[in-house]
This record gives sequence, C-alpha cells and structure tokens, in this order.
Amino acid sequence: MRLAAVLLVVLVLAVLAEVLPLVPVPTPRPPDYGQASSWLCRPDRPDICAKATTATVFDAGGSTHTVTYAPDPAAKIDCFYVYPTVSRALGDNAPIAATADEIVAARNQFARFASVCRTFAPLYRQVTRKGLPKVIDHTDFAVGPRIPAYADVRAAWKSYLANDNAGRGFVLIGHSQGAKMLARLIADEIDGKPVQARFVSAIIPGTQVDVPEGKLVGGSFAHVPLCTRSGETGCVIAYSTYPADRPLAPDTRFGRALREGTTFACVDPAAIAGVTSLQAELPLHGERRARLGTDFAELPGLISSQCTTGGSFSVLAISVKPSTQAGETDVAMIDKLAEYSPPWGLHGLDINLAEGTLVEIVRRQAAAYAEKK
Repeated sequence: MRLAAVLLVVLVLAVLAEVLPLVPVPTPRPPDYGQASSWLCRPDRPDICAKATTATVFDAGGSTHTVTYAPDPAAKIDCFYVYPTVSRALGDNAPIAATADEIVAARNQFARFASVCRTFAPLYRQVTRKGLPKVIDHTDFAVGPRIPAYADVRAAWKSYLANDNAGRGFVLIGHSQGAKMLARLIADEIDGKPVQARFVSAIIPGTQVDVPEGKLVGGSFAHVPLCTRSGETGCVIAYSTYPADRPLAPDTRFGRALREGTTFACVDPAAIAGVTSLQAELPLHGERRARLGTDFAELPGLISSQCTTGGSFSVLAISVKPSTQAGETDVAMIDKLAEYSPPWGLHGLDINLAEGTLVEIVRRQAAAYAEKK
C-alpha cells in the first residue's frame, strides 16, 4: 500500500511537470540606483572621481616634475564606468559596497576622465575573484554569477538615463569584466536604438569584441562600428595588450575571434590620436607612491603600440624603449612587466598603458559631438 502511494505521488508530479510552465529562479532585485549609496562615483558629491589626480613625469633628461589633472565641473558629456574584477568577497558575487578595491580601481582607471566628462560609476554585484573560474571560459549571461552582475549594470544604466542623462552625450568606459558588461549593454540597450544618437563612444579593452574580417561593423554589434580616426563619434575602442617582444602563448586568453569569418577587434589609441607613443598613467603603490606623493608615473615617449595579427590572433602589441630617463622609470615598468602572464598578457594594464591618450581622444570626441548638436 505504501509503495502504491509513492508511485501515485511520482505519477502526479510527472503530469504536473508536463502541464505547468517552468518558473525560472528569480534574479535578486538590483539595488536602488536612486540612492547615492549604490554608486561609486557621481558628479554631485565629493567621491574618488571628484578628486584631482596627480602624476610624476619622468623627463628625458632624468629630471621629474608633477602634473595635476583636475575635474572639469563644466564638462559637456558624461562618462559611465564599470570596474573590472576586483572584489575579494568570499561568495561568487560581490556585495554592494564601496570597499578599498572598488575605490582604487576607480582612481586608477577612471578618475582621470573627470577632466573631460561628468563621472558615473555604479556599484554592482560583480563576479568576484573567487567566482571568476566559474565563468572564465564562457560568455553566457543567463546562468550563474553573471546574472545579478549584468542585471545590476543594466538597472544602473536605466536609472542613469531616466534621472541623470537629460539628453547629454555619453561615453561608456570599462575594463575586463566591466568591459564585458558594457559590451552586452551596448548590444541590448544601445545598438540600433534611439539612444544611440547620444552615444559618443565606448572604451572597452580586455573583453571579446568581434567584427567580420576586413569590416568595421558587424559581429558583436550590428550598427556600432570600431573607431578609426580622431574626433569620430558613435564608435568603439577595443583591444587587448601583449608585449611586442614575447610570442603569444597557445593558451592566450584574449585576441582570438570566437566565430569563423570574424577577427578580434583591435583599435590602437595612439593611431586614433595621431601620436607615436602612448601617454601611460602607471599607478603608483606602496612605498614608491608615498615617496613621490603622486597617483601615477608618466613615461613620455617610452611606450608605443601597434595592432598586430598572427594566425587567428589580433592584439595591441606594446613596446617599451630602453630608458635613458630617471631610474624610477625602469622600476615602474619592470615591476609591472614582471607580472606578465603569457595567457593574460598585460591585461591588468590595458587602460593604464593608454590612459592619457584615451582621455585626449574623449576630449576630441566631446568637441566633435558638441559641433553636431
């Protein structure tokens, strides 16, 4: 009798499974982006992006001088930033909290842009360093830790458009996981939509952006092209950096197109800006930062870049000239190049190797966008 009852329950459950629709597990609600506490940077308060950044410039003669880059309170466009994988939280997704990791990321990668735009940077439940192995080899946003991460970025974007944009032009800036979130956001919310008319550009290095071979548009985005010249608007700057003097490893993580007939996007910031070397902003840390008293080191004329293609790879190759400048210059570069990992290349420096050049590109794009209005 007991066996018959169990079989009946199993039968009923099987029938219900056939006739009732599957109910997806709900994604936890995004934070309230109407609250200031849900943002890392906003233009209406004294946060990390509202502070001037400073750099020690190592001159060719061996001397140094300091430069300061102050935010522009009259900036005519906005910049919307999504930070890379920084959280050391114990779960797969980070809490909504501005810890030292998020603040340092914004200072190192984004605060410099406050000289050309109003700054917006949402906090989001990003995939943590612990959770990263679960998503590193796939691009699916419909399962796992990426669900709340992207849901948050999308909600923050919609809140920004509804409450803060007021018809202004905007630039999207992100790196690594942040760039991946923005690439998806462009495809879902901007590409071919009316808001694309306000799209000044996107700077999204360190993630997968593909275009058909020999083309500037198609692949990842149907209507948004890669940037090709100074002052061009409505376009994307994407690349991944590797040392020019080291061969790409078979397991290189970036630079390989995922679909047949496409290539991995590589837009050289130096070529867009019409310069022969990159204005890098290399973050200073620890004892060196305390001694120099600045946020960054600048190495004029020492770092150059070029998009190179080999086999199925397309990467931004970085060359560093032998230094005749102050000894600190060598140390600053050697410390970072020592962190080079063949699969990852110079991934951690994707933005910093070109940051000053990227800021100048955005400055010119802002002027060009203003002329069109």
